Amino acid sequence: MTQQLSIADFHGISVSIIDHSGQKWLTAEEAGLCLGYTAANASGGVRKLYERNRDEFTDADACRVNLTRQGQSRGMLIFSLAGCNLLGFFANTPRSKEFRAWAKQVLAGQAPVPPRLTSGGRGRKMIVTRRMERAVLELFVAGWRPGEIAREVKRSGSTISQLLHGKYSFSPAAGENECSPELMAAVAMRHMEYVRAKQIEENERFVNRYCAHAHNEALAEAIDTACRPLLPLLPSN
Repeated sequence: MTQQLSIADFHGISVSIIDHSGQKWLTAEEAGLCLGYTAANASGGVRKLYERNRDEFTDADACRVNLTRQGQSRGMLIFSLAGCNLLGFFANTPRSKEFRAWAKQVLAGQAPVPPRLTSGGRGRKMIVTRRMERAVLELFVAGWRPGEIAREVKRSGSTISQLLHGKYSFSPAAGENECSPELMAAVAMRHMEYVRAKQIEENERFVNRYCAHAHNEALAEAIDTACRPLLPLLPSN
């Protein structure tokens, strides 16, 4: 069975690592982003690189599998540690050498590479990307608790809470929103289940605090829409 195993960081990029046949793999898109391709060209660029040098790759280096993304099963090209090493040599981008070293540590199961800081001086935090937001929301929908997600992605509990409630203020370098309406609806349903289970008092304040000052307005609206029908069911003050 193929599934997402964990999330790692490379140059501020949130990288989803896939567990397949007992090994760790990256999709063509993830590998392309690490190598420095633009988001629009990451997957296609790596596929072209692979096709041009296909005779160098074995089934142990690259293969196609079906992965579930945003509720849909898609066929994807994935690369093992050896495959990523080959991509690093063939791509010859400014990040190729560092990518090979990173893959050797992370995909081989050694200790994770310490997070890189963004430029701009001491004490600056690593960028939280919209890709990481999507990963956090997917884990939440899968049943992970916020504390478990925080430990998995190595971010603070407050950051995870802001992401889960659509309140995180992203930097311009965070990328484009990757959260589908279906994913946001699923997140809202999980919040609704929490409301129903906990029978939270001060119901108006509970809903409003999810929606006030939201930076992800679509997510906040989805939570609001899902939770407001429950208000008459909750205890009033």
